[in-house]
Amino acid sequence: MNYKTEAIAASLKEARTLKGLSQRDLSAMAGVPQAQISRIEAGTVDPRTTSLIALAHALDMELTLVPRKAVPAVRSISRQSVGHDAKSTGMATKEMNRIAETLRTVQVTMPSLDGITQLQKNLADLERFRLQNIDSDALRKLRKAIVQIQQPSHSLESIARSQDILKALRNQLAHAPQVSKADDRPKPAYSLDEDDDA
Repeated sequence: MNYKTEAIAASLKEARTLKGLSQRDLSAMAGVPQAQISRIEAGTVDPRTTSLIALAHALDMELTLVPRKAVPAVRSISRQSVGHDAKSTGMATKEMNRIAETLRTVQVTMPSLDGITQLQKNLADLERFRLQNIDSDALRKLRKAIVQIQQPSHSLESIARSQDILKALRNQLAHAPQVSKADDRPKPAYSLDEDDDA
C-alpha cells in the first residue's frame, strides 16, 4: 500500500472511530466485508475504488478528485468540519459520563455525606459548557478524587479536592475562546453576485 492510500485508510479509520462504529457496524452500513475493512485499515491491501466509495458514503464522507493547488484549502476545511475537536469532545463526554456515574455511586453508598449535593450541582454546571476545550487530564483527576471520597478517612479532603478541580475546570471553560456562530463570521469585502440597485 502506498503512502497516499495509507492516508486515505487512516482517514476512514479515524472517521469510523469518531462516529463510534465498530468495523462490523461499518460493514453492515457499507456492504463491504468486515475482513476487508480490517485489511484496509491495517494497510495490508490496496482497496478497490468501489470499496472506498462505499465506506466513505457510509461515514458521511466523499471521495473526490481535487486540483493539487486546492488540496491545502480542502484539508483546512476538512480539519475544521471534522476536526480533532470531535475526538477530544467525545473523550471528554465519555469521561464526564464516568464522573457522573461515580458521583451517583458515592451518593448511594454515602447518602448523608455533606458536600455531595454541591458536587453534583457543580458538575451539572460544568456540563453546560462546550467540552472541546476541556483538559482531559483534569477530568481524570476529578474522577479519581471522587472515587477517593468513598474512603471514610479521606472523604472530606477528597470532596474539597474535587470541588477545587471542578472550579478550575469551570474557569478554564468559561475563559476559553468561544467558537463563533455562523452569523458572527467575517463578511467578505466583495461579492461575486451583482446588485440590482442600479
